[in-house]
Amino acid sequence: MAGIPFFSVEIGIALSAVLLGLAIANDAKLPLIATMAGVGFFAMFHGHAHGEEMPTSAEPCLYALGFVLGTGLIQLLGLLLGWIVSRIPFRRTVFRLSGATLAILGIYFLV
Repeated sequence: MAGIPFFSVEIGIALSAVLLGLAIANDAKLPLIATMAGVGFFAMFHGHAHGEEMPTSAEPCLYALGFVLGTGLIQLLGLLLGWIVSRIPFRRTVFRLSGATLAILGIYFLV
């Protein structure tokens, strides 16, 4: 929102989808510090894209609040979906296929 340039935003976002999808598809158990570093790194790309796309007529605080609330809602829905899927017999397959799908979509956006 401050107009600070950032490099390869679209590529960073697509790579985040590829790497997260591969981690889910492979049922990767990464160290917490590596996970936190990856989330923080890729959050810069996602956050920059949202700030850069803010309409000039928007109030920055309300725009940011909308993204925070929207992101929180998406995360809650993801947790709910994960909880539901975790109770079905073929849950590992569903989780791994969802990860593979995410990775494929990320590759599609890279290409």
